[in-house]
Amino acid sequence: MCGIAGILTAPGKHAPQGALEAITDRIRHRGPDSSGLYRDQDATLEFGHTRLAIVDLSPGGAQPMVSASGRFVIVMNGEIYNYPDLRRRLDETVSPAWRGTSDTEVLLVACEAWGIEAALKQAEGMFALALWDRKEHALTLARDRFGEKPLYVGETDEGIVFASQLGAILAYPGFVGREDEQAIEMFLALSYIPEPLTPYRNVWKLPPGTTVRLLPGQQRAEPVAYWTAAQAIAESRLRVQSDQLGTEDVVQQIEQRLHTAVGNQMVADVPLGAFLSGGIDSSLVVALMQAQSARPVKTFTIGFKDEAYNEAHHARAIARHLGTDHTEVMLDWADALSLVEKLPEIYDEPFADSSQLPTRLVSAVARRSVTVCLSGDGGDEVFAGYNRHRLAMRYTKIRSMIPASLRGPAAGVLTFAAQPRMAGAINVARRMVGSGQTRLASEKLNKISSALRAESDLDLYLGLVRRDEGLVTSDALRNLLIHEYRDVSASANSLSETMMLLDTLTYLPGDILAKVDRAAMSVALETRVPYLDHHLFGLAWALPMTEKIKGNSTKAVLRRMLSRYVPTELFERPKAGFGVPIESWLRGQLRDWAEVGLARFRQANPKYNDIVARARDEFYAGKGHLHHFLWNVLMLQAWQEKYRGASAAGPDPR
Repeated sequence: MCGIAGILTAPGKHAPQGALEAITDRIRHRGPDSSGLYRDQDATLEFGHTRLAIVDLSPGGAQPMVSASGRFVIVMNGEIYNYPDLRRRLDETVSPAWRGTSDTEVLLVACEAWGIEAALKQAEGMFALALWDRKEHALTLARDRFGEKPLYVGETDEGIVFASQLGAILAYPGFVGREDEQAIEMFLALSYIPEPLTPYRNVWKLPPGTTVRLLPGQQRAEPVAYWTAAQAIAESRLRVQSDQLGTEDVVQQIEQRLHTAVGNQMVADVPLGAFLSGGIDSSLVVALMQAQSARPVKTFTIGFKDEAYNEAHHARAIARHLGTDHTEVMLDWADALSLVEKLPEIYDEPFADSSQLPTRLVSAVARRSVTVCLSGDGGDEVFAGYNRHRLAMRYTKIRSMIPASLRGPAAGVLTFAAQPRMAGAINVARRMVGSGQTRLASEKLNKISSALRAESDLDLYLGLVRRDEGLVTSDALRNLLIHEYRDVSASANSLSETMMLLDTLTYLPGDILAKVDRAAMSVALETRVPYLDHHLFGLAWALPMTEKIKGNSTKAVLRRMLSRYVPTELFERPKAGFGVPIESWLRGQLRDWAEVGLARFRQANPKYNDIVARARDEFYAGKGHLHHFLWNVLMLQAWQEKYRGASAAGPDPR
């Protein structure tokens, strides 16, 4: 794992003195082991790299790396898990003179031998890379299929600057970001800025599964997809049909592939461990790791001193049963407050998924013992793990049971019952919504209310994923989801599958993967995600939804697999998620801090003054579930205080 950065200037222009050093130094936390710089002789192209050595710790794995012919130069952040297989194939065809044993060198040789698109299609892994063709004076940027590794591109007076994190672009001398109000609106609604947007109109993210080719003087070009979820789904379903595979055959292949993916991702020349929440996804990953390890796997979990949110005892029981070397750390409001001031620099852009706090803390604890951690992220998106996927299967039935004229009033009743001040009524409703905790039952009732009001499938999805209770009006967000909806509708056989694909294309890269990457890399910890193996993804989509959601159980196929390693009583319980007691903190210990932040935000952002004032008043009156929105506002306020000096208003060139 590393940090990459670079500058491509227009003909006749040059980057400011020290620019490459400045942007590279800003991402040194991603690769503290060593760093390297490369400048083309004509100064059109410059590369910077900071290294976290994982595979081939010798100088043979150092970057930037020049091909043996001298034509290509590469910087890469990530890991290619099947690099030994690719290396054997290259030995059989082109017989290269290897200088080391790193996966970066294997991919560089593959790009030169087969072409970059063919090489990427055959690579299994997570990566963001830049490849400079010295012969054609062309820069190709590429990103892995699901967006595990980030890649930002900024437009400058001299050309472009790219990097693993937005902060490196802001460190480019003289760079001024033009704030994107539409992106900020989306953030306030979602808690993250969806790709390819950033808080600035002159910075964009390369979409997952694509490449873009830029010549000196070009600031943008249309990304080209080398992999799409829709194509992968179609190919997998066609293969299953042509091979006449039954459901049990596919389930067996899924288990075999997950076992292989976990094994491949355990390869490292440094200490390795895993995050363990006690949920289905991480527990199965750890079980498969332990089955392939000769020694106890190091596992790490986070707990909360607020028992309503504490799931640490579940992880502890799983760890004890599997025999792992387990570490547990507790988080309270004081820890959260001490981390808040660091979050803008960790994430570089507005980000407000409150589980960023325990993710950062558990990453720091893990880094004391290991350099690589596997995680259970992606399991929900690939195997239907969110409550909205289950609700979607019942959506038609729910609506058919309630006449159209009564849906509005029924939704109003549920909204009232779901208010935090109605805890007594919520306790009565817990069984109805399948939740073991009052706070979760309350939020689920609120989501059902939103579903009853939805006038279309897209409205339903938008209502379920928004975290602002509909307070922020954003046509841009609706238009973005309409575009994504059109792309996935042909691949989805049901509303549940539509939601799963929308999650994979938006929520997964924009929230889940960004959260883990920035938190872990801020302490130089590499994270790996076995559930996002693209072969596993295809196999999972060859299964019917009835094998993923059975009755009241999500991720049925994973539960079945986990039961072979862990007694069901240790993991069969209502889904809790990686919840953080933000609501109780904002009402209690963090209230003074929150009041100051909200007041400052309203003063600096008069456009949102009335909305924020209303949300604040209703929240403290016990109405609605507005703590998520207020946390969004507070995180945006923290980000603006740090970075607004690097921004400037200006006409939108789009």
